[in-house]
Amino acid sequence: MTSESQKFEKFGQDWWNPSGRLFSLHRINPLRFGYFESRAGELKGRTVLDIGCGGGLLSEEFAKKGALVTGIDLSPVAIGAAKEHASKSGLEITYRVASPDTLRKEGPLFDIVVCAEVLEHVDDLRGFLKDSLSMLKPGGLFFFATINKTVRARFLALFVAEDILGMVPRGTHDYARFIRPSLLKEILEENGVELKELVGMSYDPLRFEFRISRDTSVNYLGCARKGQIK
Repeated sequence: MTSESQKFEKFGQDWWNPSGRLFSLHRINPLRFGYFESRAGELKGRTVLDIGCGGGLLSEEFAKKGALVTGIDLSPVAIGAAKEHASKSGLEITYRVASPDTLRKEGPLFDIVVCAEVLEHVDDLRGFLKDSLSMLKPGGLFFFATINKTVRARFLALFVAEDILGMVPRGTHDYARFIRPSLLKEILEENGVELKELVGMSYDPLRFEFRISRDTSVNYLGCARKGQIK
């Protein structure tokens, strides 16, 4: 387990507490899933890999739509919370304590691979994405959500969100790990995956809610597609 993944060991049942320390995840979950679903189309019967699934907030949304979901995370506590909640919800989801490197060696391929709020926590972004994208079927979709490496993101995602508003537990993020879209696009292309769309996820302080926007200077998400074998 990395030092980054250890940060999430302390959350336990807070994964499913909409008023707990991870309440901001509950705020953005319908928004990000709605975006992913709108770009994926029909989900029933499609295989989905949720990498860095945490307590399973996104995994469960895909499963409710009939997708065959596998969720992996390095935190045993998070996976335990995910399994418990899925059982209570009557959802069949395969959860494992595993890394993309471990899973790819077993050879599974998926229609959809999701990395949401995880890329900014990995030690080796290129290696992590290479392993993750290797499990995507030709023509498959890659969905992501992460944080831009800008001065504005440093101020809003760290100082305001963590230190002032407490929307995210203090120390959750490290500016050095934030990712410029240009770098992400470059790594995707190195792995035969084409970026199709990039959108922003902005916070409206007057309405206390997030919304999809054109502003990618702080939080952004998007979709990409793996090329077909020629």
